[in-house]
Amino acid sequence: MASSESESIVKDAVKEAVKESSTDGNSETLVASLLVFFSNPVNIGLTLLCAYLFYKLFKSGSSDNDSQSESFKLPPPLPKRDMTLDELHKYNGKGPDGRICLAINGKIYDCTKGRRFYGPDGPYAPLAGRDATRAFAYFDVQAVKDDWDDISDLTPSQMSSVQEWEMQFSERYEYVGKLVKDASEIRSYEDDDVAGDDEQGGDLNEAENPKDK
Repeated sequence: MASSESESIVKDAVKEAVKESSTDGNSETLVASLLVFFSNPVNIGLTLLCAYLFYKLFKSGSSDNDSQSESFKLPPPLPKRDMTLDELHKYNGKGPDGRICLAINGKIYDCTKGRRFYGPDGPYAPLAGRDATRAFAYFDVQAVKDDWDDISDLTPSQMSSVQEWEMQFSERYEYVGKLVKDASEIRSYEDDDVAGDDEQGGDLNEAENPKDK
């Protein structure tokens, strides 16, 4: 009964299309072919089945993405610090907290909130935990090196692209620190913060207790 109703609906729709179509030969041929195709209940059933399967597939994929994003919780902010390449490799999104960091033009950014792009299943996964400068210069996610990458061979045009990407990262992600070649080059940002607090405190004390002139 349902099949007969579906067939009737499809036939009516096709007939209506025939009335509204032009007298062009190609249009008439197409409409005639549709009438022949949908005159068979089996074809109608297969069409409906395909539509249903596509719907379920799309809905299932969306649900999986939603459930993954809901189940993942962002880790607390990473304290500002410089890193060597070996340290940076640890933040590839596969650690216990799922944190993702990458470097571009000597600067490290925490890209954990961009997990769907830089996470293990993301399109830019090869950049996670790596110096991605050359990859952005070449527009090739595979153009990353395991060892220290001397980017002095990049052309001005390539460096311009790198700087544009760097600007986007600085606007979207948290800056962590600098990528250094040797551990001896690592600087302490905590000392800077303490010094900054002391300077602010000193100014405040002077404002509250001005010296007699």
